[in-house]
Amino acid sequence: MPKNEPNLGVQLFRARLKNDLTQGDLAKRLKVSQATISNWEKSKGEPNEEQQAVLARILGLARMNSKSDSEDSASEEGPSPLGTWLNRTRVEHQFSVYDLADRSGVTPPTIYAIESGRIGNPRRKTVELLEKALGEKFPSDAAEELAEDAKIEGLGELISFNPYSDDELPTGAGVYVFYDLSSRPMYVGQSEDMKRRIREHKDKFWFKAPIVETGAYVSISDNRLRRQVETLLVRFLKSNAVLNRQNVDR
Repeated sequence: MPKNEPNLGVQLFRARLKNDLTQGDLAKRLKVSQATISNWEKSKGEPNEEQQAVLARILGLARMNSKSDSEDSASEEGPSPLGTWLNRTRVEHQFSVYDLADRSGVTPPTIYAIESGRIGNPRRKTVELLEKALGEKFPSDAAEELAEDAKIEGLGELISFNPYSDDELPTGAGVYVFYDLSSRPMYVGQSEDMKRRIREHKDKFWFKAPIVETGAYVSISDNRLRRQVETLLVRFLKSNAVLNRQNVDR
């Protein structure tokens, strides 16, 4: 399995959400309990080969990858508390992803990315739009935990965003990172006007899925510090930041 490819539990979770299925729906089709599906998604056990083949057919996957196939699978984080809450609440209200998108004004790709964990800490405005559409608040203790996990000491909060939604692009000065489908960092950039700079990327040949799927940023107003952070990240990531390594659009 290629390095950084999601483990079986995360792959199952993401594919289930993409197919707009609940754990209960999937459990009925496999003739197992909902708790079994939940455990598989948390990497507490895994389906046997026959069950994996059935899952692959139901979810439209070419294959499913066992967590034992990769040394990196244990580091895959999966959905954030927000993603878990959003999926559960949406399903309880019997909304499809597209129903929720229509009601909230948040794009379907963004909702999918939050529920799958590829967007872990979106802008507060995005969360508020989802809360209003669902008529429920994201639990305050979970929100505090999410913000604490995203905090970078001395800099601020790392905020996730959908780089293809103009309404979600970060404003002001800061450093941003683009990630591919498997959450691998592909590009690091900085600007005093991140929104303008990211818009400029959209005409580039590499700015498309699955090369660029999600983004994250931290606001930094100081020009010198911003450049230092960008340089540090590029050097630290080395070959993992593929586009920076190839000097794309610098």
